[in-house]
Amino acid sequence: MDKYTIQEILDPISVNVFFKEYWQKKHLVIRRNKYKGLFTFNMLSDYLNQYPDVKSLQILDYDDNDTRWCLDKVKKKKIDQPMLSKQQVFDLWKKGKSLVIPFAEYQKKALVDICFELERYFSHGQVNVYASPKADSKSFPAHQDGTENFLFHTEGKVKWTLYKDFDNKEVLDQFTLEAGDLLYIPIGMYHKVETVGPRILLSIHFKNKKNQALDNFKITSNKENSRRKWYNWLPEFEKKIKKAPQRLMNKPRWSKPYFNKKI
Repeated sequence: MDKYTIQEILDPISVNVFFKEYWQKKHLVIRRNKYKGLFTFNMLSDYLNQYPDVKSLQILDYDDNDTRWCLDKVKKKKIDQPMLSKQQVFDLWKKGKSLVIPFAEYQKKALVDICFELERYFSHGQVNVYASPKADSKSFPAHQDGTENFLFHTEGKVKWTLYKDFDNKEVLDQFTLEAGDLLYIPIGMYHKVETVGPRILLSIHFKNKKNQALDNFKITSNKENSRRKWYNWLPEFEKKIKKAPQRLMNKPRWSKPYFNKKI
């Protein structure tokens, strides 16, 4: 699918039914083989092979103590954590640590297109990539988000548990989604993810527009959107390589097939 409209994203649910029956009320599961190629393990490998010259990267439970390692904050010296080498990041992945790539929308034009489309109905959003190498890789504990979440499953399987409230005693629903499936979680719904095996999940999430309501629903045009249009960041990186080939070429590369193998 070259162009992503909100109707194509929600199909077979109509846009009217979604906003009347699901928006801000309850979750929606759409099972279909549609989003497998949206972000793959090969794309993840391409991104990580640029490390540390990447836009962002987080490692969950990197020290076996539920501590999240954050490249952005380490570079800016906002937290007291070491700068990891590419080999150390690779070893943590091999050990079973989950990775997060925040603000990943400009890794692929289709992701920018989805943001532009959904931002006609919601406020400015972003794409986070969540990747795990094996079953039982740690993810975030049960929590709620202050955004409307569209979860695109692109590789592997993920077990979801949705809860009624913060004490996580009453389960609303529990299910396993596979590559190609889509899940919508309304703002404030408590949820937990468990890895069943190697997986990649895209969280494309948005806040609601100010004073947005069904009886006075505002749909904006792309011309009103301040988001930067699609640009390919890779040529910018390749220019860096030409300027400093020795510094970058000495770094070990991760083979693409590795990410498609179970550990």
